[in-house]
Amino acid sequence: MLGRAVLLRLPIRQRLPLSLPSQHQVEVSSRVLFSQSHRDYAKPGRPRNVVGEPSRPVKRSVKRAAPKATNLEDSPAKQGNEARKKAAAARKSPAAKAKKQPKPRKELTEAQQAAKLARTESEKIRALKKVALVDPIVPPANAYIMFLKEYSKKGGLSGSTKDRQEQRGRLTEHSKAMAAAWKECSPADIEHYNHLAHQAKETGQADYKKWVESHTVDKIAAANRARQQLRRLEKKVADDASPHKKLYGVRVQSIHDERRVKSPISSYFQFSINRQASGDFKNITVQERAKLIGQEWKALSQEEKDKYKQLSNEETKRYKDEYTTVHGHLPPSFMAEPAAVAAAAA
Repeated sequence: MLGRAVLLRLPIRQRLPLSLPSQHQVEVSSRVLFSQSHRDYAKPGRPRNVVGEPSRPVKRSVKRAAPKATNLEDSPAKQGNEARKKAAAARKSPAAKAKKQPKPRKELTEAQQAAKLARTESEKIRALKKVALVDPIVPPANAYIMFLKEYSKKGGLSGSTKDRQEQRGRLTEHSKAMAAAWKECSPADIEHYNHLAHQAKETGQADYKKWVESHTVDKIAAANRARQQLRRLEKKVADDASPHKKLYGVRVQSIHDERRVKSPISSYFQFSINRQASGDFKNITVQERAKLIGQEWKALSQEEKDKYKQLSNEETKRYKDEYTTVHGHLPPSFMAEPAAVAAAAA
């Protein structure tokens, strides 16, 4: 042992770096040394029944925070929609396009204005005719008219067409002959013609009443209003400047309807009717009567006026009940009262 040579291998000295390490390298090396020197503690092992099986994921209930309420007007979605709408509107109506100016109207000449007025009046008259209805004509009937009808049938205007035309040409002679024949009639003949006239009148009135009752009360009232407007147009018909010289086929007389409800009489008119029925205003003009009755009404006491006011209230109740029975609804003036009361209460 003493004589054996022993070779010792000493560690080779590391060469010093030419430059010093940076701070980052020092921090990294210190972390490595610290992690190597740190001692890990023992951890519990997995149970035997799960050894060799892959670990199962564990579901944990995570409570999410409620979203914060945001202003809908400032939301990005709404802002995006508004931006898209504005862009679409800008594409539809480009600012480069200018609005078309309306064409100036041509001024009508006097002849064109007259033609336009004529068309307007024609359309108005045509519309009024449809509403006015066409009522049956009740021919007049009296003893002399019935005698003329029989005289014409007997031979006054009999014969061929040429003979009748010749007889009409001699109208004066024919009228004298009929007048002479009428004077020669006996009282029994005149009674006969009176009876025929009475029968014809009753037949005509019955036919007219039947026609009126074939329409509703409201329709007859509308027809009378249309005829009233046509009566006003008759004044224009007489004017030479009017385009319509005649209203052919128009009957402007009001239709008599017995079913029409009479309007209520006010307290003043109740007093006026009472005074005129007294006979104190004979041989006095209508204007003077109105003045005197008005002065007497103003001079009445309140107690006397209340009597006529009571009569007026009874008339109003009568009108309301009859109108409801005939038309099936309240008068228009009474139907507007509840609406006015409700509006005033509101």
